[in-house]
Amino acid sequence: MAITITSSPAPYSSMHENLWFVSSSTNSGTTNFKFVYDVYINGSQVIRSKVFPAPSAEGSYGVFNASPMVRSFVTNYFEPSGNSILVASNDKIKVDYQIRVGEEVSGVTTTNLASGSYSAYNFVPPLFADVFFMESQTYLDLATYYSSLQLENFKDNFLTERDLSNIAIEYGNNFYASFLKITSGTYSAWVEVVNESEAVTSTVSGNITLSGQFNLFNLEASHINTFAGSTIINANTYGYNFYLKRGTTQSRVIKLRQKCYPKFQQYNLQFLNRLGGWETKSFTLVNKRSSEFERTSYRRNDWQLVGGQMKNSDGYNKFNETTFNYAIQHKDKYKLTSDWVTEQDYSWLAQLVSSPIVYMEVLGAYFPVTISATNYDYKLESADKLFNFEIEIEVGRYLTSQFR
Repeated sequence: MAITITSSPAPYSSMHENLWFVSSSTNSGTTNFKFVYDVYINGSQVIRSKVFPAPSAEGSYGVFNASPMVRSFVTNYFEPSGNSILVASNDKIKVDYQIRVGEEVSGVTTTNLASGSYSAYNFVPPLFADVFFMESQTYLDLATYYSSLQLENFKDNFLTERDLSNIAIEYGNNFYASFLKITSGTYSAWVEVVNESEAVTSTVSGNITLSGQFNLFNLEASHINTFAGSTIINANTYGYNFYLKRGTTQSRVIKLRQKCYPKFQQYNLQFLNRLGGWETKSFTLVNKRSSEFERTSYRRNDWQLVGGQMKNSDGYNKFNETTFNYAIQHKDKYKLTSDWVTEQDYSWLAQLVSSPIVYMEVLGAYFPVTISATNYDYKLESADKLFNFEIEIEVGRYLTSQFR
């Protein structure tokens, strides 16, 4: 007996796509034969699946999809902590798993005749391609499209498709960015302070330990200053650049420019983007709050029997209630408005609308919210000129008035 895994998912595959495994066996033509697929995660078996051979013109193969089991082990890895620039470093952007293939012949099971270790990542492939990051606009070959998934374009780089060339940030506000470290080596972080002419006035750098593949940075001013060991950024600083280096290899540069919005209450949304990275979008203009109330009540007669008499008021000169409200639930909603955005950022912000996990930051606390929008219209600068981004959210923390 011999089992061969003839096909397996490509490196950096998405756990939200099908993870197909195809195996062959020298016994596949035997009566009462099944392939036996065991999935192991964290050293423990999570499922055993017995699969009849799928006949084809080329022979009989065992076909198995591991994605439903694998993606059930992904967790929420927005875990910012500490006061320096690197606030989290782990491997939670992926799930490592092992496939062991055996066979069952006439009720006798033999396991682990072939095996392999794989990883699946918490990202969603785009509809067509990473338009802004493809190295060349080559012909899209559908035969190889799913075997060369686009997460590879972000290896050892920041996990974002936003416009990094001019990001507005208000002094003291958190700004999260995610970095995917694949290549081992010594990494260093670089901060460049710039003036109004975009000239670099000072530079600070230092080695940084990236212990996992997923790395969450907070580029807020005090975190930068903690990393630098001195105050290099204050409220009067025009802006600063941030990037990582490994030897002579450099990541993309995040260019943050400080602005002040004194007239409005600013809110930040922290969200999981399609690449599996966490990042920040600031809403800095007119942000309006509204509340929706859901009342539960019942009707009763305004005349009540009290002390042998029918009365429609009590001894304190209050009329009796005819509508008795015994539970009132509050739902808070916000209509948020951003500053002007580019065409690239407007396209990128569709990932905020489609994100399964979004937090609104309020005084350093993170409240889960739900995006109310169900449709999204992309805009073009050639047709729509300048534009803001508006969104309505519902806070996922409900309040209830006093029960009666």
